[in-house]
Amino acid sequence: MTIEDDARVRAKGLFGLAPEGFIEARDALARQLAEDREPVLAAAIKKLRKPTVVAWAVNAASRKRPADVAALLRAGDDLQQAQVAAISGKGAGDLRNATQARRAKVAALAEVALGALGARAGAHRDAIVLTLEAASVDPELGGRLREGTLEREATPDSGLGPAGGFQLLQGGDRAGEDDATEEDRKREAKEAERAAVVAEREAERAARRAEQLRAKARDASASAEAAEAEARRLADEAKTLRRRAART
Repeated sequence: MTIEDDARVRAKGLFGLAPEGFIEARDALARQLAEDREPVLAAAIKKLRKPTVVAWAVNAASRKRPADVAALLRAGDDLQQAQVAAISGKGAGDLRNATQARRAKVAALAEVALGALGARAGAHRDAIVLTLEAASVDPELGGRLREGTLEREATPDSGLGPAGGFQLLQGGDRAGEDDATEEDRKREAKEAERAAVVAEREAERAARRAEQLRAKARDASASAEAAEAEARRLADEAKTLRRRAART
């Protein structure tokens, strides 16, 4: 374990605080460690960065649902294995199933993270989903997710090593191909997987946007119906008043 890893473990409780209280608590811990004659650890803790809003929300979900985090990481492992099999020319159905299983695990944890953010959730949904996806296939991010000590959200390329975060292995069925053909096949598989990951994320964003638009349309329709009802009521009231005026 590096001194940086040790610092995150010792400061794990800080990541459970509201972001605005992180710096003060971190500095207090560093001072205490310095007084306890642990200057190297104190210096490492002093360098810890305040979690971003997204990282804080994902950490909160990790602390609340550790079993779901473990399930997500297992789903990430299953997805990597299915990817290797698919690249070898077999197990396409397993890859689809593994992708759907990972997506379900991500969605479950994302809802917990969004719940932690309350009214601010909508603006951070995509970043939360991306961070959970990356952590499921990236050992370092996965470890920090398990600890609940993420400092930053994942970037679009996080967890996307060869073939979208999956290590490419030579398939036994094609071991007789020459090196150039094998490299071409690996490169094509990597490009295809990256494109699939991007397309999947775009599809999910489009689906969420469509649902938002449908919700707005329903609200607008309800408002229009209410306005029409009010207009009819006022028209009837005007007719009634005119009849009364005519009788006087």
